[in-house]
Amino acid sequence: MLRLQGDEEIISNLYLYLKKHFSRLKFEKKVPLKNLFTEPKNRWLKSIWSYGHADIAIFRHGKLTCILEPGGWYHAKEEKQKIRDIKKDKICKLHNINVFRFFNDVVNNDLLNPKFKKMLKKYIYGKIG
Repeated sequence: MLRLQGDEEIISNLYLYLKKHFSRLKFEKKVPLKNLFTEPKNRWLKSIWSYGHADIAIFRHGKLTCILEPGGWYHAKEEKQKIRDIKKDKICKLHNINVFRFFNDVVNNDLLNPKFKKMLKKYIYGKIG
């Protein structure tokens, strides 16, 4: 029988994977956005900046390089969640930080897939669109 994992367990499993496979980097879970970025001037973005967080923030040489955002089906279906995601993505884009969003199934099934690791490297080390 397939066992479904909650968001916290997904984030913890991803965190352990990252620490093992990218040991030279620093990772932090559930980091408040206001601890990562300066307050936005745009009022529309201030609410997510005030109460939102990065599921996993990735640091290289002490500098934030990327944010990982695994999520369940509600990220694609629930309108309020989609708006929160858009706001978070906009704040990251304003600060030239890559955001890698993917469904929880990737953590459950594809962590050992070489294509996933290659994609992670692009977001962590390279500039994405």
